[in-house]
Amino acid sequence: MVSINKTSLSLMLMSFFGTAYGRPNIIIMQPDDLPFLEPWTPPPNIPSNPTDTHPFPNNDGNGLPHIDSLRLNGLQMMQAYTASPVCGTSRYSTITGKMPSRAASVRGLATPNSNDPAVVTIPTTKLEDSDEQKDCSEENLAQAFSGAGYRTGMFGKWHLTNFPDADYTYASATSTVQGCGFDTVKALYIENLQEEGGFNSYSDGTFSHNIEWMVYEAIGFINETSSAGEEFFMYFNPTVPHSSNDVEVAIKDFTCTDVADPNYAWDSDPWIKGMSEDAGCAAYRDTIVARADSSADLGKIWLDDAVGALLEALNDAGVLEDTIFLFQEDHGMDSKGALYEGGIRIPQFIHYPNGIAPGTFDGLVSTVDIAATMMDYAGIVQPYNLDGKSWKDAIGNISEEDYWKNERCLFFEVEQDRAVRCGCYKYLDIHANGSKTFQRGRTGGMSNSIGGNLFDLCNNAGNYVTAMQNNREDTTVSDGDAEDELVAALQCHLDATDPDSNPDYSVCGSIPPTVTTPTASPPTPTTSQPTESPPVASPVTPPTTSPSIPTTSPPTESPPTASPVCEDAPIAGIVQRNTRTCTWILNNNRCSRVKFSSHCQATCGTCNTCRDSRLRFDYQGSRIQCSSVTTAMCSDDDIAKTCPETCGTCW
Repeated sequence: MVSINKTSLSLMLMSFFGTAYGRPNIIIMQPDDLPFLEPWTPPPNIPSNPTDTHPFPNNDGNGLPHIDSLRLNGLQMMQAYTASPVCGTSRYSTITGKMPSRAASVRGLATPNSNDPAVVTIPTTKLEDSDEQKDCSEENLAQAFSGAGYRTGMFGKWHLTNFPDADYTYASATSTVQGCGFDTVKALYIENLQEEGGFNSYSDGTFSHNIEWMVYEAIGFINETSSAGEEFFMYFNPTVPHSSNDVEVAIKDFTCTDVADPNYAWDSDPWIKGMSEDAGCAAYRDTIVARADSSADLGKIWLDDAVGALLEALNDAGVLEDTIFLFQEDHGMDSKGALYEGGIRIPQFIHYPNGIAPGTFDGLVSTVDIAATMMDYAGIVQPYNLDGKSWKDAIGNISEEDYWKNERCLFFEVEQDRAVRCGCYKYLDIHANGSKTFQRGRTGGMSNSIGGNLFDLCNNAGNYVTAMQNNREDTTVSDGDAEDELVAALQCHLDATDPDSNPDYSVCGSIPPTVTTPTASPPTPTTSQPTESPPVASPVTPPTTSPSIPTTSPPTESPPTASPVCEDAPIAGIVQRNTRTCTWILNNNRCSRVKFSSHCQATCGTCNTCRDSRLRFDYQGSRIQCSSVTTAMCSDDDIAKTCPETCGTCW
């Protein structure tokens, strides 16, 4: 018998009915180009650099205590992904909950009537409106939360607006971002600090990275909203440790008062608890240098101090326990810009003391899921179509987590390359040999065939492989059934995001099970509670296997052979590496899908049509399907019942 303590029970109830503390505040934090550090369980290294490591900085023996407190005291997503592996495209997916190819800017730039995928890059993917689609003025998280009565604030790097050089002023940039749903926009960096060709985020050289400025303004926003009793949504995007403008130069040669806003006036250095306190900014920055063993440590330590200062401010304002603090990378760094695991897998931690118990979640999640999930926790009915799905009700639900891990499909996009992962299998479709994915594959020692590459990312137990020197994308695997399924899912995605067609938000790939969960607005408990088990199809009782015996004459010594009847397949089905019994299929509401109902026709009530099982199954040490069953094998009663069409044993 499973024992549930009071804390677990209260968190289960909060997940169902919403917290007892009101709507949560939301912070989404995305550092820029932060490596996937070893304690966070990154994907395997690229084959060309198999022993590369990204450890925590020493930081006086403390590592990254504040960022890691979000992980250890929150929920760690063990298989989190970005929808696209570069800064701007990833940020679009986070702030909208939509795939980057759906951006109005991408659709507007697409070549009409082309059979090629739309081009997903930083320059093409912006949060801007078109006549048909209102990404900035309607369809994003800030607008959704603002419309629901939240105060909204944005601090740090934006990267989601095209600004002609001649039109830029800091005030005009701030006004543009505010137009996308943010009440407060401060410490804004509209673009990267340094790009190829010398562009420097409209800087005249008087400012660089300045984490203290961002934190100072964010704390002011926390204090202002909390003291007014208002809930807030904050989008917080540090510019470090991105190599645009050297972080070491920023720390040593600039000060906290060197900012991008030319009209910003400081009376003194900002006083920030846990960062620049009484001793001032220069003394604080000296401590960063003293705690770093190398220049690569500087940005990480600076970031960790920033997280600590924000946590201190939330605690001092009395809102720490009821604030969702989501921390994630914008993309991977080992294969940045490419659709290999080193480019799309990211660390993601969610700290929410009043709503999420510490632990891990092994399902596949994406940056496109953030919008749906945050709206779900806030009780906001989704005001526009999303690609993402809320994982709120999957936390602590074993069968739901199993679906998210083994059957859910995620999609990935950059340039004109596309990829899909469903369970253990991943299919990478490289469009042309000039793409960043093609080039990263070639230099990194990974399979980069033009067209399709099928990978198996799991070990024999069906678990995602993270061993440093066991890259699963160096060679392809052969599995016709898996490839067919993933190719069909990817084609569905391409059709749904085709810029020549109306957007289609139907689910591609595995259809999620039906569960009885509350809608986006948490229900008010009543005397009638939802049932604990979701409704399932009523199984049809199969006909009796006993023959009728005539009453007018005694039976012969050899009774007549029983006619075939509708039965479940007696052999357990295999989905990827997971055994699926008819009891599991029934209890997890998979009967609506033909590949499952064909295996369990009696249980699923589909006896009106005789079908072979569509699932694979084990037979004498081999994994086969009915399509490979021979006449001789049909003499095995279990095979005959599993493959009645092939064996001629239809009822």
